[in-house]
Amino acid sequence: MPRVSEAVDDTTPLGGARIDVPARIGWLLRCHRTVGGLSLRQMSTSLREHDIRLSSTTLGRIESEGQRSSAALDGYAAVLGLPEGVLRASVDSMCRAFGYAPGAPSDSAARSLEGYGAAVDAVSDGAPVGGAWLRFARFHAAPNGFGLPTGLMDPLVRRLVHELLRSTTTAHITRYGALLELLGSPYRPLVETFVRAQVLAPGTPRIDWLTSVLSDAPTAPTLAWCAGLLDHEADHVVQAGSWALQSMLVAGGLSAADWATVVPAFHRAWHDGAADPDVRRTALTQLWQAFPPPLRLATGRTCNVAVDPVPTPHSWVRGRDNAHYEWASAVSRTACRRMSQSEEPLLERLVFEAAFDPRGVRKVIARFQLLASPFGDTIVEVMLESADRAPDAEARRSILQAAAFLHRGQPVRTVDRLLASADGHDFIAGLTLAGQAGLRLPGSAVTRGLSADGATVRKTLGALGQAEDPRLADLATGEADAEVRAGARWWREHGGRVVV
Repeated sequence: MPRVSEAVDDTTPLGGARIDVPARIGWLLRCHRTVGGLSLRQMSTSLREHDIRLSSTTLGRIESEGQRSSAALDGYAAVLGLPEGVLRASVDSMCRAFGYAPGAPSDSAARSLEGYGAAVDAVSDGAPVGGAWLRFARFHAAPNGFGLPTGLMDPLVRRLVHELLRSTTTAHITRYGALLELLGSPYRPLVETFVRAQVLAPGTPRIDWLTSVLSDAPTAPTLAWCAGLLDHEADHVVQAGSWALQSMLVAGGLSAADWATVVPAFHRAWHDGAADPDVRRTALTQLWQAFPPPLRLATGRTCNVAVDPVPTPHSWVRGRDNAHYEWASAVSRTACRRMSQSEEPLLERLVFEAAFDPRGVRKVIARFQLLASPFGDTIVEVMLESADRAPDAEARRSILQAAAFLHRGQPVRTVDRLLASADGHDFIAGLTLAGQAGLRLPGSAVTRGLSADGATVRKTLGALGQAEDPRLADLATGEADAEVRAGARWWREHGGRVVV
């Protein structure tokens, strides 16, 4: 009888400054293997069919130590039939977000001209999958002597960016990873120029995904550009700039002198009246709270930032004293039972972070890992069923937001109820779920969404766009306001959702 692998956990304090990145890498590999019903020996044998030779002993060590093994991450995905590149890309995102994470392994893969040509062909025609974009990007990021001239690369970069903005869940993870690879290559100026232009172009959806890509590969010029977004006239651009700067603070790598250049930009944004005052002040206050003490002091001299307490769980412990954690634990246990798996202590922690952690980077990385895990669909199902048993109203809103983010397009019974709810947060969650499933919105939901605030308008257009709804034609040319027309034109020009 094969030995049963022990559960992997991250035992660092919930409110601590660091997470255990290796534990999370090892957990992702181990839980995919065990849910797939394979022992270490069976996985080793199956990997040989994909020309990957890792013994069962080596695999056990990779899992228990949480080694950042490209061969194991790509090999497990191939054996288990997962989307190409999704495990490796999700781990790369986590490691980029936390500067103390294990470094990227050296890429010793042989790269032939024939392989390079196949990688270019795979993204040049038809409907490329996310894994094809990753292979293409890695060829161009590696110093192997192959590479397209910028004139030929430009339309491919544009296509990749547009696909990222239309992608759902795991399709998003791989395209996001491909863009990051290209930002680490000689093509960075080309990529960054187009990404910046798209952030500021009318009608572009989900611009925070683009600023997030830039923040995961920060440079001093990128820092200055994102700081310049803080006094933009559009509130969602201000928010995107704030979130990007917060991510850069977590990732590290920039000097104190670089960050000193943010001070005058913060001052201008605080005192100017361009964007919606409430949205802008919230975004700027969140950024100020993330600043290290020297930056807080420097900006505090000219900006009277009134800091409200950050809404957090009442207790930062893993146990019954923490109602939020108990809710996450119950969701995890239910999901494991439905999948006939043993309880997973790290899964319950990831559910807690994905729903309740007030630190944006920590929250998003937990969501990415849940998306890349074998528990994703079941966790969404149980979260939606359990939302009404949340510790409080604010927690319920956070749960719905997390479940909508994690939704991979599978049918869910709650969409109609959420769209009909008088609560605006419920309505937005319903829009997100409907969009990612490609469902046609009821006319009443379209009317309500397009007459609401800017964020709800963009969510409504996104749901219509992902479903390639024919009503976009009238919205693009009719009497709607300029934001609606621009958003509708964007989706009509670029197409609906990308799912693989």
